[in-house]
Amino acid sequence: MATARAARLTPAERDHVMTPLRDAVAALRRGVATELEWSHAVSAVNVGDAIETQGVVRGLAGHLRSIDLALQEIGKRARSTGAWAPPALYYEERDLLDLLVDLHGHQIRSLSFGEFSRALDKAVAQTRSAPGGVVVDVGRLQGELLC
Repeated sequence: MATARAARLTPAERDHVMTPLRDAVAALRRGVATELEWSHAVSAVNVGDAIETQGVVRGLAGHLRSIDLALQEIGKRARSTGAWAPPALYYEERDLLDLLVDLHGHQIRSLSFGEFSRALDKAVAQTRSAPGGVVVDVGRLQGELLC
């Protein structure tokens, strides 16, 4: 068990994490994203922050902060009428979402299963403790690696 948790994520495991994120970003870019797809991108930022805090992959905090701000603005526009309506994105937001996919992929390639599990647990705990924090089924969103 300890060896399995120390091993790097396999290509199939990485794809299982990254494919839903790529799909969510593609839907956001096309202006057809659901709130769940938007939440998936936000969850990837939260997990990325937790990975940064662990110190396994460092130096991305500024980028993650910019991506998070862009996602919060996208969310505000999407909810401006009271119901979710996916907005058109600004060019900078599109670029930042592409960067999210690249950075998250880099982080995921650098992690062991145990490091990923700890980052995921930390992201869930931080979301639960935040005012108004709602925890979406992050296990499903992050590819159900922990099952």
